[in-house]
Amino acid sequence: MTSISESDSLDNSNSRRNRYDFKLLLKIIDTLGQFENNYNKKFNFSKMAQCLRIPNSEIDEIIDLLLNFQNLFESVFNNHRIKKSRLNNQIYLTVDEKDEEIVAINDIEPKKISISSEHLKLFNDIIYVFKFVNRGKGFDISDGKTELLDNLKELKNTHPYLFEGNGITYPTKLGIELGDLIISYNKSNRHIKNLTIGNYTFMVEEDG
Repeated sequence: MTSISESDSLDNSNSRRNRYDFKLLLKIIDTLGQFENNYNKKFNFSKMAQCLRIPNSEIDEIIDLLLNFQNLFESVFNNHRIKKSRLNNQIYLTVDEKDEEIVAINDIEPKKISISSEHLKLFNDIIYVFKFVNRGKGFDISDGKTELLDNLKELKNTHPYLFEGNGITYPTKLGIELGDLIISYNKSNRHIKNLTIGNYTFMVEEDG
């Protein structure tokens, strides 16, 4: 028969294990982000597993989990986005259809887009927060009022093709690629005049 103290100890142990597993998964997801702009590289998962002390018996299970998520988002949620909502102290997951308006820019010929240097700086801040602070979580533009959210609303109105979503707002694929390019330029202290992404050319207009 298990005593109350033994039961509490077991619960605490399981809780610590769950927190460890969750942090471990976040670490793996963050590390996978290194594939960005390095798609021809090989990622040594075995070496990472060794550094993170992941048992060999669990490596395949973790990889299967990641691939299952990938398949899920490529099929079931290909045209939708998951968001979190709360009702009567219960947390629910719901889905929104991705905005079809973001593809309207494809009808623009030629695909040349003017953007002010000020808006470029604001967008850089938003992408940085999205990737490195929010860790891929969207922005709830209805949740309070901050300078960052005000800037996001302004940019979404001026450059709607860079964002998608209604309540929860995310950068589009084009927006993320633009943000990555801006960050790359800033790291090397290069002056930004024109930015080319595929068939799109963003022409930066100096303020004033």
